[in-house]
Amino acid sequence: MKISLEWISQYVDISDLEPDTIANNLTMATAEVEGVEILTRTIQGIVVGEVVAVEKISKDKNLSLAEVECGGKRYMTVCGAPNVRIGMKSAFAPPGVTIAGDLKIEKSRIAGHISEGILCSSRELGMSEFHDIILEIPAAVKTGTLLSEIMPEKDAIVEIDNKSLTHRPDLWGHYGFAREIAAIFGRELKPLDLDDLTAYQSLPEYPLEIQDYAGCPCYCCMEMKLAVRPSPLPIQWRLHALGQRTFNLLVDLTNYIMLELAQPMHAFDGDKLKAVKVGPFGKEGTFTTLDDQPRKMQSKDLMIWNEKEPVALAGIMGGVNSEVSESTSKLLLESANFLGSRIRRTSVRLGLRTDASQRFEKDQPPINTKVAIQRFISLVKQSGADHEILSRLTIDGDLKDDFRPVNVSVDFLNARVGMQIPKSEMFRILKSLGFTAEDKDDKTITAGIPPFRSAKDISIPYDILEEICRVYGFDNIEPQLPQQYTEAVHVNVKLRNEHKARRTLALGHGFMEVHTYSWFDDYWLQMLRFDPGKTLVLENPSAGNMSRMRTTLLPNMLNLVRQNNLHRDEFRLFEMGRVYQPTEDDKCDETTRLCGISYRQTKSYNLELHFRELRGILEDLALATSAGDLSLSPLEETKDKSTIAGHQAKIMINKNKVGFIGIPENRILKELAPNAQVIWFEIEFDKFFGPIYPAIKYERSSEFPGSWMDFSIVWDTDAGYDKLIEKIDKFSHPLIVKREFVALYKGKPLPQGKGSYSFRYLIGLKERTITGEEIEEFKKQYLEFLKSQELELR
Repeated sequence: MKISLEWISQYVDISDLEPDTIANNLTMATAEVEGVEILTRTIQGIVVGEVVAVEKISKDKNLSLAEVECGGKRYMTVCGAPNVRIGMKSAFAPPGVTIAGDLKIEKSRIAGHISEGILCSSRELGMSEFHDIILEIPAAVKTGTLLSEIMPEKDAIVEIDNKSLTHRPDLWGHYGFAREIAAIFGRELKPLDLDDLTAYQSLPEYPLEIQDYAGCPCYCCMEMKLAVRPSPLPIQWRLHALGQRTFNLLVDLTNYIMLELAQPMHAFDGDKLKAVKVGPFGKEGTFTTLDDQPRKMQSKDLMIWNEKEPVALAGIMGGVNSEVSESTSKLLLESANFLGSRIRRTSVRLGLRTDASQRFEKDQPPINTKVAIQRFISLVKQSGADHEILSRLTIDGDLKDDFRPVNVSVDFLNARVGMQIPKSEMFRILKSLGFTAEDKDDKTITAGIPPFRSAKDISIPYDILEEICRVYGFDNIEPQLPQQYTEAVHVNVKLRNEHKARRTLALGHGFMEVHTYSWFDDYWLQMLRFDPGKTLVLENPSAGNMSRMRTTLLPNMLNLVRQNNLHRDEFRLFEMGRVYQPTEDDKCDETTRLCGISYRQTKSYNLELHFRELRGILEDLALATSAGDLSLSPLEETKDKSTIAGHQAKIMINKNKVGFIGIPENRILKELAPNAQVIWFEIEFDKFFGPIYPAIKYERSSEFPGSWMDFSIVWDTDAGYDKLIEKIDKFSHPLIVKREFVALYKGKPLPQGKGSYSFRYLIGLKERTITGEEIEEFKKQYLEFLKSQELELR
């Protein structure tokens, strides 16, 4: 947003302030200033001229020969502007004068005619970039007057960052910034010249009805007649300075008030309207806006209606069917308040962002609807234009014109500032911003929030504190260290262990961390033949096949194997993420899971060694997180579709299940990566950690090396792993240091229903090294034991 300091100077005296000083103080106290641009108008030597004769000399190039009276001297000029006509006044540059662009005017011949100067557009005067028509000056300005005597040559345009104004709808107009500048620099703010509308109370009301108060809290309108004439020069040069094109008094005033008060206005052709109604479109259809574009409307879009015919897209743009034209004899002036979120949804959907919609999106205060009409009538009177008021001000809705009281403790304010600000200074600051301030008691202030300040911006004591501090000046608050004792930082044990797990996998074992979507892809689940069961369902998914929230990380991780196997011969991935389990009371149980994938392109690498690597990684993970003793336990075959098909084992911590490790079946491997090895694991990480600083457990290592022995026992998988353990637990021997389960193999050449369970035994003695004979004797006894238990060795 841009503001003109020349315009601001109409409300507050800033003659002794440099533009950069104002910009710096606004940045510190109100809103971020992005830059200051000095606008220089090229008006030296330009005079006010009256066109006394016009002759068309070229239809192809739309050229006219005009005679211009400039206060006792007449000039002939060739003009191509479509709005040149007899009786109009404009800015004329005689020969020898330099216009914008450093172009010096010389007497010349154009289209066979002598041209002794030019009638100037706003661009040729350095006012703006508009060049399609010449500047039109009100008839009341005396012919021959130097433009430099009635128009300032320079202006400073301050550009404000829009993002810093989203909470301040009052600052989308110049008067709001004038109030801020007056408060910051301790200057007097001149009141706006507003018309007294009570003089028209005897006139009839205009028929008005709001059918949707949520979408339109307040609507004001007034019917009048207004002569079409050019706007006063101050209105024109201020609009041009901000990049606004000027048309005539009616259009320019609505734009001027929008930029002055931040309240958009609209004028309807009063001859085409009989009664105003505000309500939704009610159905799907089309509506043609002022830019002559048909717009696709939805039933909830808020419209302005003429009885049963829509005439405007509320808060965004008027309709072509109620546009003011040269034949218009009376106007209906609209000043309304609309729900910001509703206006934004419609304007974004239609791709129609206007200056009006941009301001309504910020939730303008309703009080401005009445003030804007008061200001409009006042400016009409100041312009001297012929007008007639046909109705009194008609209002439907709530103006919310009362001050909103907030009680604030002085001790509360000073404690948070960190210093003592005198109460008298607090009162001065609040009153300079338009608030009321009075003592409720010795220690409490009652601040009255003015109706032009949004309730979304100011409503609680902290907001009052902010208003006082920013105007008092944050630089004036002496920085002090807080007078309090520091406490030890709370250690989040769970988060600390998550970091340990990440470092172990990424830095210690070459894993890369990934993050997948928090929902399943139904098409991929069908390919895996995986049914997650009951899940949470998104109401507004990004795609129809992505509506179910994940209950496990594994399917999405397997999908990454399919996407990446063409780029790497081997890789390891892991994800630490949340899963979402629906509960019986329709709530959600969120837990953290850790899922890892190890991929190798070729099957020539020994699968058992690959599996042992993953087991070792899990052991390192358990050690790093102090989770406890990790072991694997076979998982009996299941036809449950809620698990990924293939070979699996349970991951146990201190004999409690915390997850699974597995190999997908061949059907799934063909989808992922044929002729490759994929091993996965998934851990319930909420169960997989211990203390950050565990007690040190030390057991002296034997000075004498032991010996590892591997045995693979064929066992009926239907009987289960626990039954097998019951049998082999019966064997005890003084040489056994520990026993580990290694892996379960199923498939050829083993018969159907049989599995090969691999165990490792560490045997040894503490006092000496065991001999070969003792090893052979142990092996012999173990084989005899297996035979006695009717267990077959593979």
